[in-house]
Amino acid sequence: MNTMNQNFSLEDISRLGEKFYLEELKTKLESEYMGQYAIIDVENKKYLTDSDRLVAINKAQEAFGNKLFYIVQIGMLKQSTINYISTPKKHAWLF
Repeated sequence: MNTMNQNFSLEDISRLGEKFYLEELKTKLESEYMGQYAIIDVENKKYLTDSDRLVAINKAQEAFGNKLFYIVQIGMLKQSTINYISTPKKHAWLF
């Protein structure tokens, strides 16, 4: 697993994550995964989904490393978040 190696500010993650979701994922994900959570790695433009937000974050950390992700509940863009990792505790910031 990668250590926290973040090249983007929180603002960048929010902006890039929302843009990627709206332009490339929204239509597909809303037709297949409405109400689930999409965890987006903005640096690599990859994502994972799960119905449980914490499970989705854990899957993303295993797949993409220990970094910040853009998190959105599919179909509910106004409830997007960015996770914040603080060893050994994990926190999610809600914007």
